[in-house]
Amino acid sequence: MLTIDADYGHSAALGHLNRSFDVGRVYGLKGPNGAGKSTLLQTLSGEIAPLNGTVFIDGAAPGSAAAAGSVISVGDPVFLPDLTVGEHFSVLSRRTGVDFTEIHELWALDQAILNSAVSDLSSGQRQRVYLAAQLYQPAKALLIDEPERHLDHTWIDFLAEELRHLAADGRCVVLASHSPAIFDACDEVVEIS
Repeated sequence: MLTIDADYGHSAALGHLNRSFDVGRVYGLKGPNGAGKSTLLQTLSGEIAPLNGTVFIDGAAPGSAAAAGSVISVGDPVFLPDLTVGEHFSVLSRRTGVDFTEIHELWALDQAILNSAVSDLSSGQRQRVYLAAQLYQPAKALLIDEPERHLDHTWIDFLAEELRHLAADGRCVVLASHSPAIFDACDEVVEIS
C-alpha cells in the first residue's frame, strides 16, 4: 500500500494529499496543466521529498533501502545511442529477470523496431517501447505520467486494458492523464487542482 499525508511541491506547496493507494487498483490524477500532478507523482516515488508530512510504501519511505524496488516511475528511460532497441531489452532482461518475448508481441514490437535505434522510431513507437520496457518490471507500485502521450486511439485503448491487468496482477497503479479512455479504466479518479 502506498500512503501519503503530505504537502507536495518543489519550493512552495502545490497541494496537500492525505490518502492511501491500494494494490489491485488503478488511480487517475486529473487536473489542469500546472496543478501538480507530475510533482505529486515525483513525491510518491521518492524522487522529491514532501515539503512536510510523510509518504510510505508498505511502511517504508520510497527511495529508502527498505523500499528498494517497490516503486517504478514510468517515464522516458535513457537508451544508449549505440544499442538497438532489442539490445536494450536484452540488458534489461538480464538486470530484471523479465522475459520480454511475450511483451514484444503484446506491444507489436516487431523485428524492424527491435533492430532499430530508439532515435530512428516514430514518437508512437518510442512510447510503446518505453511502456513495454518499464510496465512489467517487478514492483508493487507503478507511477506513470501521461502514459497515453504519442499513442493513437487503438493503443490508448490497449494501454487502458493493460493497466487493469497490471493492477489485477497485484500492483498499485497511479497515473496522471488527460485521456478520458484512461480515466475510464481507473477505479478512482483523484481531482488535483
